[in-house]
Amino acid sequence: MQVFKYLSALLLFVTATVFSQEVSVDQFNDHLPYNNCISIAPAAEKIYCATPYSLFIYNQQDNSVERFTKIQGLSDIDISKIAWHDGLNTLVVAYKNTNIDLFKDGEIINISDIKRKPILGNKTINDIFIKGNYAYLSCGFGIVVLDVEREEVYDTYKIGPEGEPINVTDFTYHENDNRFYASTEAGIYSADADSPNLAHFGYWHRDLQINKPLAFYSKIESFNQYIVTNKHSNLYDQDTLFQFDG
Repeated sequence: MQVFKYLSALLLFVTATVFSQEVSVDQFNDHLPYNNCISIAPAAEKIYCATPYSLFIYNQQDNSVERFTKIQGLSDIDISKIAWHDGLNTLVVAYKNTNIDLFKDGEIINISDIKRKPILGNKTINDIFIKGNYAYLSCGFGIVVLDVEREEVYDTYKIGPEGEPINVTDFTYHENDNRFYASTEAGIYSADADSPNLAHFGYWHRDLQINKPLAFYSKIESFNQYIVTNKHSNLYDQDTLFQFDG
């Protein structure tokens, strides 16, 4: 029994010594949970994974993991969504308070324009859609278009009735009819992608053909020749998928 006590004490000492060597006395270390992945973005040999508090990168070639928090350079906490821009080799990181980081060429570039702008109501970024050089951010008040190449906010679409803010939950482009589609808390909106001024609400039209045109639709995707959208329900197991083929 006495030997066991000495061994236990020695193990505790060694463990404490090992962990104490991870960082020096003038540095900080993070102890954040990494088992709650809320968004992923595959990128060639790497997979980017976001948790509510941090970001980690899994390298499929050597199985290594690299972590990023505010200590390692992130501009904020509470990540809501990430997306990879393959053409520009850039990861778009969106936070719930509409702050944005770009991971580009090993550098973290912060774009805080939306966060700093006084906007009434919901400022959450719900989703990110990539097309061309742009990242279309589905926000609680509308759609923000981010120019990833120039690292700046390009435009804002307030597509609600009479230009009122509306919670946009998702966004996609359908090549078959060259239209943008947005799912919202009050129906599905669409507009011709070649419209001269998509920032004007008049170019966006609510779909009145779908069942429950004023319902809460939480997701929308373009798949082959179809548009697929999800009607949200607050009741368990009561969501409904709709498929539109023209």
